[in-house]
Amino acid sequence: MIGTARLLSVAALAVFASHPLAAAPDTTTLIASLAREAPASIAFAEVRFSSLLREPLIVSGNLAYRGPGDLERQVTHPYLETTTVRGESARIEREGERPRTLALRHAPELKGFLSAFGALLAGDAAGLEKGFIVAARGDDSLWELELTPTDPRTRRRVQAIVVNGRDDEPRCVATFDEQGGVSVVLLGTTAVVPDPSPDELLAQCRAE
Repeated sequence: MIGTARLLSVAALAVFASHPLAAAPDTTTLIASLAREAPASIAFAEVRFSSLLREPLIVSGNLAYRGPGDLERQVTHPYLETTTVRGESARIEREGERPRTLALRHAPELKGFLSAFGALLAGDAAGLEKGFIVAARGDDSLWELELTPTDPRTRRRVQAIVVNGRDDEPRCVATFDEQGGVSVVLLGTTAVVPDPSPDELLAQCRAE
């Protein structure tokens, strides 16, 4: 029997498939247009759906890009937590707890998201294609990138990462895992969660 989380993932992916976009933009040109001069930061709201959770987990805060391989994810609600990524390790500091260091190879979902996000903000199409098969849809004003991990270990945990954006602004990053869960990160002006359901959030990502 298909579990609830698997159904959520299938339904979420169907949102993309049922809304075809125009002919694909040039991937290298599109990714280059997303480059940001470091340091740069953007507000985010993340909603994670999983069979291991009794209800969706919603957090919000800021993502900071400090240069290639140097990222920071700061959660400000509903708790305080800062994840600093440099290279292949992450330092996690949560209020009231001792800091801990994590090798990203042990957290493929986090590694996939951060490597994709970092490459996009660096405008590094070649770097992105080292870790993902990249498929682009839409046009320069409303576009979508589907990233499929090439590393076998990552593929065992991450099915795909789908990035939606408008012009030179990424709007959403959705990570679909192989256990059927999905995490939707809303960025910038879209970083508001009106309805914590996969269909509504992914529709919001695709809205014109």
